[in-house]
Amino acid sequence: MLYPAELRARASIGTERPGVAYLTIMNKGVASDRLLGAETPVAKRAMIHQSLMKDGVMKMRRAGEIEIAPGGMVMLEPGGLHLMLTFLKKKLIEGESFLLILKFEHAGAMTVDVKIAGMGAKDAPIGYGHHENMDHKEHHERSEHQEHHKEHHEHHE
Repeated sequence: MLYPAELRARASIGTERPGVAYLTIMNKGVASDRLLGAETPVAKRAMIHQSLMKDGVMKMRRAGEIEIAPGGMVMLEPGGLHLMLTFLKKKLIEGESFLLILKFEHAGAMTVDVKIAGMGAKDAPIGYGHHENMDHKEHHERSEHQEHHKEHHEHHE
């Protein structure tokens, strides 16, 4: 059985820039499962992305399916795996929440409620902030990050 926990999104400045959501998924079952993707009514797309440091620069790439081993846990957190919410349909306002549908290979679709925290790293789920090599908000606001996402989405449309 899969248990999503610590669901948080960062408040957005507006709808022009992508939003980001974090969560932990625990697999308390005896078989592995895979997170295939997600969707939400607040964004056109919710994609699994991964941040990684390469040659001293934080890079972003689209991640594939995420394996969750039996008895294991996967953390989508600042500075690592996360859900990129692109083409926001509404501003993500601190204190509000939105529905997120997680799609698993075996468990199927699971709808969860994501609370919107502040924009700063201190508002990420407890214990996550110390993993960051760069403030995630700062990373998403960088012009090269925005260009990367623009090119990436134009390529896939």
